[in-house]
Amino acid sequence: MVASSRPMPVKWTLGQVLRRRWSRTLLLSVLVGLLSGLAARALQSLIELGFPALIGRLVNPATVPTLQLRWGVLLLPALGGLCSGLVVAFLCRPTRAHGTAVLIDAFHHGNAEMSLRDSALKALAAAVVISCGGSVGKEAAIAVLCAALGAAVSRRLGVSVRERRTYLTAGCAAGVGAIFQTPLGGALFATSVLYSTPELEVQALMPSIIASVTSYSTFMAFGGYGHRLLSGTQSLVFRHPLELLPYAVLAGFCAGVSFLFSRALRYTHTLRLKSRLPRWSAAAAAGLVGGVIALGLPQIMDGEYLFIQGALDHTLGAPPIMGWLWFFCLVAVGKCIATALMMSAESAGGLFGPVVFMGGVAGAATGALFEALFPGSFPEPLRAALIPVGMAGVLAASLRTPLAAIVMVTEMTGSYGLIVPLMLVSVAAYALGQRFGVYAEQVKSLEDSPAHAGDSVRTWLESRRVGTLLRTDWPYTVKPSASLPQLVARIPPGTLPVFIVHDEQRIYGIISTAELSAAISLEDSSPIIVAADIMNTKVAALRYDDDLYAALERFRQAGVEVLPVVAGDGRSLAGVLERAAMLRELRQQVATRSAAALREHAAFQTLAHDVELDDLLAILSPRGEDQIVRMRVPEEILGRSLRQTDFRHRYRAQVIAIETPTGELLAPPDPQRPLDAADILVVMQNRPSAASPLPAES
Repeated sequence: MVASSRPMPVKWTLGQVLRRRWSRTLLLSVLVGLLSGLAARALQSLIELGFPALIGRLVNPATVPTLQLRWGVLLLPALGGLCSGLVVAFLCRPTRAHGTAVLIDAFHHGNAEMSLRDSALKALAAAVVISCGGSVGKEAAIAVLCAALGAAVSRRLGVSVRERRTYLTAGCAAGVGAIFQTPLGGALFATSVLYSTPELEVQALMPSIIASVTSYSTFMAFGGYGHRLLSGTQSLVFRHPLELLPYAVLAGFCAGVSFLFSRALRYTHTLRLKSRLPRWSAAAAAGLVGGVIALGLPQIMDGEYLFIQGALDHTLGAPPIMGWLWFFCLVAVGKCIATALMMSAESAGGLFGPVVFMGGVAGAATGALFEALFPGSFPEPLRAALIPVGMAGVLAASLRTPLAAIVMVTEMTGSYGLIVPLMLVSVAAYALGQRFGVYAEQVKSLEDSPAHAGDSVRTWLESRRVGTLLRTDWPYTVKPSASLPQLVARIPPGTLPVFIVHDEQRIYGIISTAELSAAISLEDSSPIIVAADIMNTKVAALRYDDDLYAALERFRQAGVEVLPVVAGDGRSLAGVLERAAMLRELRQQVATRSAAALREHAAFQTLAHDVELDDLLAILSPRGEDQIVRMRVPEEILGRSLRQTDFRHRYRAQVIAIETPTGELLAPPDPQRPLDAADILVVMQNRPSAASPLPAES
């Protein structure tokens, strides 16, 4: 009784694998970008409809108004905050972070898991808050929503957690790149905002660029072409080295604004905790305070940068009594307080927009300072140029993204002629104010991120090929027609081998402990069962040029100790790769590196580093001698628990752990948990006996 023999699945050639990987990257990046572009366009449309219809009817940020009581200006921000508070408190699950910090926390600590539903609800709430004059930005709403889109799409397609982090980052890049019309800046922002030092998540850079370009193009296709954050900045240029002096002063102003904003966030957070307001009402109270501030400074409600444009064009009207310098400083302080209150109250929305606004005000204040010091002699183009450069300075210092700030402001304003002062002010402001960043969830560098734990081991595994550890003399090979008694007779005492089923032309499958134990339990039929009847054809063979990390992942999925390796024709058997051989090679590599480190750094001798490393790498091999084995769940007990099947007495073995499909190790296992086909059982076999249903002694 020989089953139909079909070839065992194999991986493609290295060139095909690389093309396939890039094809997957391109497809997912474009898909994430397309969805993000549509989401950004929808959010922007809501704001464009809501802002003029609500708060835009009551205030004009591009003028200098007189102080007067207007109930709409006072109460609308509170109404927007109330809507946000109700959505966040009752419709969304609690999160450890808020705003853009949500995706930073998910990247480093949350396995790139984000709720798409909650992100969409918060984006809608942010549109309401902004339309009502709340002092929040739209970047967090779209960045978090698009990051959740990237994570959801990649999770649906079953990619690894590492790749899911990549597309979470690409989604953030796509959202920011579209809504702020900064495709390159969005990619740089998403890959650098994760860290407090100038580092990039290089692995996510290319997918982020592809997604950002796609999202930007999709967004612009719906009426976005030709629009910039500010107009009139394209003609501004850097003309003389002496201009670096006011730019240096501006860098100090930008660092000061960053410091002021970070302190405002800290103090308002403390105030929020002491107030003990219900979670749903905190944003409404913050909006009410913002409304009080807006009675005298309606500029803090400006979500479209009309006030900054007026300062750039000198169209704000007559100066206030206190003069432009003090007025600009007052607006910056008011914006800091109003935004900090909203963010501490967990309002939907983010910090990016207000930070850019405060940067523009800092630039306008610097220009007013030099105009006051040198009346009539300070160049008007230089005064105007300080405004976009100030945007980049505060952005670089507050968000700790100097490179992204340079590129984003250049793209947002078209001020390519100001690249030199943009570089100077962004880097100087970052150096002065990096301690006062607004995202506590940022980690210092790649080495400090849990997402990159074990990267050095993975890099080494990816640099080695299966062929370097190939064993060509594997003794446990059988033909498809070999009978079950013949297989059992070939099992040496004290071992649990994996049989490779093949002939001269091709590999057909493998027979591991799970297949043998299931077959031997059928005592009446065992004499007529052949290898082809019980072999597992679902485990893909390795290729000679596969890397060891891919092999390790295959071992984890298959739950066996040996995998076949196909020859260059992609069909016939070249040899096998043993899991234990990988462990020996890795330990040798670790020993070599440790010896080199000890030669260079004698102080390392005091560190017990090898203990932790052994624990980390224990998953590569069973810890017991020959008594521990991994096996798939036998088909006859699928869906039932260990207690229901009486596994210990049925198979004369003890399950000491279960490896779940997600990579979690359940040790000890839950005896009530139903067994899944994708589970891997870590089994300690009892002392052998003639009646034992397991196929080998140990």
